[in-house]
Amino acid sequence: MQKSRFLNIVLAIAVLVLAILLTTKENSSEKSTKTLAVIPEDFAFAASDSSAIPFQKRSVGIKSYLYPQPAMVIGSYDKEGKPNMMTAAWIGICNSDPLSIAFSLRPATYSYGNVTETKAFTVNVPSAQLAKYVTYAGQFSGRDVDKFKETGLTPVKGEFVNAPYIKEFPIVIECEVTAIHELGSHRQFIGKVIDVKADEAILDAKGNVDVNLLNPIIYAGGSFYETGSLIPKANRSVENIDGKPFASNYNQRYMNKTLEVIHNRKSVRHFTGQPVSKEQLKTLLSAGMAAPTAANRQPWVFYVVTQRESLDVLSEKLPYAKMLSQVQAAIVVCGDMEKAGNLKDEGYWVQDCAAATQNMLLAAESMGLGAVWTAAYPYDDRTAVVIKELNLPETHIPLNVIPVGYPTGEDLPKNKWDADNIIWK
Repeated sequence: MQKSRFLNIVLAIAVLVLAILLTTKENSSEKSTKTLAVIPEDFAFAASDSSAIPFQKRSVGIKSYLYPQPAMVIGSYDKEGKPNMMTAAWIGICNSDPLSIAFSLRPATYSYGNVTETKAFTVNVPSAQLAKYVTYAGQFSGRDVDKFKETGLTPVKGEFVNAPYIKEFPIVIECEVTAIHELGSHRQFIGKVIDVKADEAILDAKGNVDVNLLNPIIYAGGSFYETGSLIPKANRSVENIDGKPFASNYNQRYMNKTLEVIHNRKSVRHFTGQPVSKEQLKTLLSAGMAAPTAANRQPWVFYVVTQRESLDVLSEKLPYAKMLSQVQAAIVVCGDMEKAGNLKDEGYWVQDCAAATQNMLLAAESMGLGAVWTAAYPYDDRTAVVIKELNLPETHIPLNVIPVGYPTGEDLPKNKWDADNIIWK
C-alpha cells in the first residue's frame, strides 16, 4: 500500500515537472517565433509575397529548382565528322578520381547520337561575352543548321579525344565517355576528363583561373546571369548572330568590381529619355558626399534639376551640354564658399567638388546609368548661365552640370593607358 502511494507521488511529481518543462518550451518557442517575425517598419512586403511569413514553405510541385544551374556548351562530331555544339544546363562534376563530368541528354537530340557514336565530347565554359552564342546553341539543332558557320565560332579538333572544342571559349575540357545511364526522359553520359585548356588571359600569376576575369555565366529561371547580375536581352541577342568571327576582350574584365566600374566608366552623351528615380539620384548624391575633402570642410552643395524648362535652357545655352535635352534630371555640383572658408583662396573647393563629381560618375556606371561631366567653372560665361537659370546665391559657384539618365549604348569606354605617362623613380 505504502509502495503504491510512493509510486503515485513519484508519478505526480514527474507529471508536474513535465508540465513545467513543456510550458517553458512553449513560452520560449513563442519568444523565438516573435523574434523571427520582427520586420523593420520601413520594409514592406508585397501582399502576395509569401516570404512575408518567415520560413513558411509552399509546395510548388516537381520542378527543376536547383539554382543556379551551369551554362555549358557541349562539342561533338557526327558520323561524317561534322562539328556540332549544344547548350547543356544539366551538367556537373560527378567524381574526383578519376575527375569526371556527368551531363544528360534527351535521345531525340542531335548531340545524343554524336556522343553515343564517338564516345567523346568537350565541355566549353563560356564567359558572359558569349551569352548570345550559348543561347543560339541551345535554340537550334545541328540537324538543321551548321552552328559553327552561322555563329562564326571556330571548331578545333580535340588534342586527346574525338570531339571538337570551341576556340573562342575561355575554358575547354576534353572528355571520353566511360558510362551511360538510362534515367527516363534523359540519358546520362559520364565522361572522364582527359585534358583541360584555359586562355592565358584569364590565368593569375600562379596559373589558376581568375574567376573575375573568366566571368562565367549561370542559368536560372530562363535567363543567364553573370556574377549575380542579369545579362539583359540575352535571348534577343541571338538576332545579332551574323557568322562573323568572335574576338574576346578580357580588357573589359578586372580583378574586382571596383576596378571594373572605374575602367568601364564612360562619358555618356546619348540617352534613352527614360527618367531616373529620386532614390537613384539620392544614391548618386550619397556617393558624391563620400568623397575626400580637405580639412573635412565638405565645401559642396548639389542642385538636382528636374524641371524640363530649366534642362532645356541649360542645354541650349551651355555649349557642351546639349544632351541635357535628352534627360529628365541633372546634378549641378557647386562650391559653397562659406563652407570653404579660408581654404577657398587655395582652390581646395575645386578639388573637393571634383572628387565628389568623380564619385557620382562611378556610382552611375555601377548602377547601369549614364552620366557626363560638362564644365561650368572656370568659364565665366558658362557659370553665369547656370547661376542665372537656377538663381544661385553669390556664395555658390557651379563647377559642372552632370546629365543623368539611361544610356543608349552608343558611348563606349576608352582605353587611356599610356606607359609614356609614367615616370619610375
